[in-house]
Amino acid sequence: MPLLPQPAGSVTTGRYTFAAAQVHAQTLTVCIVCNNTLYPAGSAVMSRVNVSLLQSGMILSEDVTDSNGRKLLCAGDAITEKHLRILKIWGVAEVDVEGIEPADAARSALDGLDPLRVEAAAARATARFALNDLQYEPVCMLMQCSVAALAKGADPVAPLPDYSVLPAAPMPSAPPALADMLRDDTRLGSLPPVFHRLVDVVNDPRSSATDMAEVIANDTDLSARLLRLVNSTFYGLRAKVDTITRAVTIIGSNQLVSLAMGAVMTTFFKGLPNSIVDMRSFWEHSVACGVAARLLASLHRMPNTERFFVAGLLHDIGRLAVYRLLPEHSLYMLTESRRRGISMRAMEREVLGFSHDRLGGRLLKEWRCPVSLERNVALHHTPGSGHGGLESAIINVADILAHTLEFGTSGEVLVPRLEQAVWDALALPAGTLEQAAAQMDYQVHEIIRFFELDE
Repeated sequence: MPLLPQPAGSVTTGRYTFAAAQVHAQTLTVCIVCNNTLYPAGSAVMSRVNVSLLQSGMILSEDVTDSNGRKLLCAGDAITEKHLRILKIWGVAEVDVEGIEPADAARSALDGLDPLRVEAAAARATARFALNDLQYEPVCMLMQCSVAALAKGADPVAPLPDYSVLPAAPMPSAPPALADMLRDDTRLGSLPPVFHRLVDVVNDPRSSATDMAEVIANDTDLSARLLRLVNSTFYGLRAKVDTITRAVTIIGSNQLVSLAMGAVMTTFFKGLPNSIVDMRSFWEHSVACGVAARLLASLHRMPNTERFFVAGLLHDIGRLAVYRLLPEHSLYMLTESRRRGISMRAMEREVLGFSHDRLGGRLLKEWRCPVSLERNVALHHTPGSGHGGLESAIINVADILAHTLEFGTSGEVLVPRLEQAVWDALALPAGTLEQAAAQMDYQVHEIIRFFELDE
C-alpha cells in the first residue's frame, strides 16, 4: 500500500499521491493529499480552516460559536492574536475564512517533512486502518494525524509486518465462563486495602472531602505520586501544591480519588509475563486514551473531566484480567487476530464468548467502583447500547485516537473502526481530532512519569 511519486491509476493533488490500496481483497482509492492534508477520495476539499492554521488579519466569513451556540466572533471580523487565544480556549476547531483556499491554508500538517518518511508513514497508516472506512472524513483526519506523527518521529518508520504468514495457533481448551472468572479471586488477586477504603468513602453519602483526603494522605507513596501529578504541567497550576488537602480544594475530591484509583490499578496489575503483554506499552496506551478522553470531554464542557481520564486509563482493565487468568487463550487470540487481520475484541467474542469491555465493567462493579466509571468501561466499544451514550462515545473515540498515534497497545495491531454513529454523537468537527492529537504528546509522557511506568 505504498505512497508513490505518480503511479498509474492513482489520484494526484499537491505534493503527494496515494496509490490504490488493497483492502480485504478489494482495490479502492484510499485518500488523496491536498497540499499535504488528507481528504476522502472523490470528495470536495473541506471549506473550513483549522484554527492552528489561522493567521492574524484573516477575515471570518461566518459567525463563530462555542459548543453551546454562544456567539464568540462575528462574520467580517479580522482575526487578531487575542481572537486566536479565544478560539483555542473555547475549543473551536475550525472556522470559515474569506478569500482563503482551504487547500492553501492546510499546508502545515506534513509540510517540510522528508518525503520518504511520509511515504513510509502513509503505507504503515493505511495498513493499520484496514478495519475502517477509508473514505470517511474523520477517518482521513485520523490518517493524517497518524502519518504526521510517524513522519515527525525520530525512529525509523517500519512497515507493518505481514502477519498473514504466521502459522495457525493451536486452539486451547474451553475457557471458563465469565461468572467463574469473576469468582477466581486466587489468581486475580486482592486489591490493596487503600483501594477499598477509597471506594467506601466514594460510596458513602456522609463522606466529606476531608475524609477522602485523609484516606489518600495515609498512604505515603500514593499521596506523593498524586502530588507529583497535581504539580505537573498536566494541570498547569501556578503555585506549588504541597498537601493532599490543598490538592482536593484545587482539583476536587472526586477527581483526586479517581486518579488515586487509577494509580492503584497500575501497581496492582504489575508482573504479567512479557510474552503476553508489555505492561509499559499497555499503560502507555491506557494513559493516552485517558488524556484524549479528558481533552474531548473538555471540548464538550463536561463536568469533572478527570473521571474521563480515569475511564480511559481503565478502559482495557478487562483485557488485563484475561491476560492474567487465561494466558494460553490470550496467546492464541493475540496470534490469531494478527494472522487473520481482525481485532482482538472479535477474537475474544469468538473464543471466550464475551469481550474485555464487558468483563472490565463487571470487575469494576464487583469492586464497587462509581457507576459512571463501570458504565463507561463496559460500553467503550458499544457506546450506543446503553445510557450515557455521549460519555462512552468519548472513551471510544479517545481509544481510537490513542491507537492512531501508536501510544503503546493493549494487544490490538489495527486501529479500531470509527463508526459514524459514534462520531456523530460527539457532534464535533473532524478538525478536533488534529487539535486533540497536537496536545496529547507532552501530556501523555508527563502522566507516564507520574505512574512510574519507566521503572
